[in-house]
Amino acid sequence: MGLFKKRKPDANAATAGLPTSADELSASLKALSGFVKRVNCRKCGAPKLLPSATAYLYCDFCGTLMDYDFRLANAGSNAGITNTIYARLFAGVQAEMAQAKAAGDKDMVRALYKKVYEQWVAACPQAVSPRARNDADFRRRLVDYFAECAVVKDFDPRQQVHNAHMQGLEATLIRIPMPGGAWRAAGGFWPYAELFKKQMELTYELIFKEGVNRLDPDDAPLDIALHMEYSTFCQAWLPHLSPEEGARLLALYGLDADYDEAKPLDTQQRTCGHCGAELTTLPDARKVICESCGFAIEVGGAAIACRKCGALLSFPEGVIQLACPFCQTDTRRV
Repeated sequence: MGLFKKRKPDANAATAGLPTSADELSASLKALSGFVKRVNCRKCGAPKLLPSATAYLYCDFCGTLMDYDFRLANAGSNAGITNTIYARLFAGVQAEMAQAKAAGDKDMVRALYKKVYEQWVAACPQAVSPRARNDADFRRRLVDYFAECAVVKDFDPRQQVHNAHMQGLEATLIRIPMPGGAWRAAGGFWPYAELFKKQMELTYELIFKEGVNRLDPDDAPLDIALHMEYSTFCQAWLPHLSPEEGARLLALYGLDADYDEAKPLDTQQRTCGHCGAELTTLPDARKVICESCGFAIEVGGAAIACRKCGALLSFPEGVIQLACPFCQTDTRRV
């Protein structure tokens, strides 16, 4: 999610020392291939059993968003790129944003945040739910949710004191040069990290108190939303911490999760009626999220055969008619 991006002490050097996709990731950032994060669904209680292709962990049985996997979010990618892109996009509206906030103009602040998040979601599809890539309505609702959360935070009087404190702590941060042009953070980093955690806790308490969370198209529980914020913060700072301090940071935010080795299971193969991707499902599954297109696919009943090519299709939730993804023939539920 990463609604509230924290810029590094020197914005002009935002990319200094960041890893690239060609770099070897540190052990703390490597996805655990063949392993499954240990988590249970808040809705149906089922454990996560199948490995996920994305950082968004959806229930294998009911399709509910269960958790956010920090290590999968960082596997094979530049851990700081989404933060850098957001900082650059925000810089384009920073002057207007400051004026709108000073005038108490929530509508203008909201509109500017929507502009930034629309561009950010388009530029960083790996940072959001896979549903946002192909579902325009979901993407619009996600942007609206991001923007409203930012407005809630910006106009919370309690955060004004914390923001001033954060700025003071930022002034104490030190950049220690490292070989190859990288740098390590020192100084008041840990009070800075702890205060960010407190800010996010207060923000999401208010977001849930005011019902803004109901705008979230993924309907994420409070702890999952917080994990996404913490993950974004860690993505920005892990490249500038030692391995020991990196592990400490992950532990501070509860991102040092336990994993179980994926076990052989009795699975079934289904075909997504929206995009044609192959779905590996469990026998008792009712609804799953297609990790190729992001749509919720009903798999509890029998698949429906295309009347032209014979492909057995599982329909997206609530859809009664679709064009076969293989031959474009009109196909309807029986």
